[in-house]
Amino acid sequence: MRIPLKIKIIAPKPSKEYKEVIEFYRKRLKNLANFEFLSQGLPKDAILLDPEGKELSSEDFLKMLKNSFGREICFAVGDARGFPAEIKRTHKKISLSRLTFQHDLAHLILLEQLYRALLKLKGVEYEK
Repeated sequence: MRIPLKIKIIAPKPSKEYKEVIEFYRKRLKNLANFEFLSQGLPKDAILLDPEGKELSSEDFLKMLKNSFGREICFAVGDARGFPAEIKRTHKKISLSRLTFQHDLAHLILLEQLYRALLKLKGVEYEK
């Protein structure tokens, strides 16, 4: 059974060093929910991954996904320069950590957290 959630992820195309592991998570995620992966465009309701955003625990992230059941949720990963100030002012922002990550690594961490949360929603134990 797929989770009743449509998730859009907008991120720059991964560098060759990250491509294989990002693709690994993308394939697994597509079996759990309806996913769309894009490399451009930014809907006005996209949630930006930004170091200045609200830092969430894995449980808070899971609750945010649960609250989005039946709707679409969109996450956006910036490029090496991040997001322009005018974009940051008009979008919701979350932070993966107080640390700053290279954009491919932030993309990968987002995918891993989505995978962890969706498995938990299905009642499947995630390997630690």
